[in-house]
Amino acid sequence: MTKHEIDCEQALDQLIEFVDHELPEGKHSAMQHHMRACKSCFSRFEFERRLKEKLGTLRDTEVSSDASERIKRLLKSF
Repeated sequence: MTKHEIDCEQALDQLIEFVDHELPEGKHSAMQHHMRACKSCFSRFEFERRLKEKLGTLRDTEVSSDASERIKRLLKSF
């Protein structure tokens, strides 16, 4: 592995930043290279990308107060 290559653990650690286009250029290029080579990480990337896309469409959707409270409790438990 060269200094510009990353392994799956590193790729998964940086996945959200990659999906959000928040990685510096060098890390972004390394992630692109890894995603082209690793079907497992690419599948995870696609899942996260599609999830973000779907969640983005829900911004204008009304959420019941009960659902909102359950989500808040769930987030606090982390």
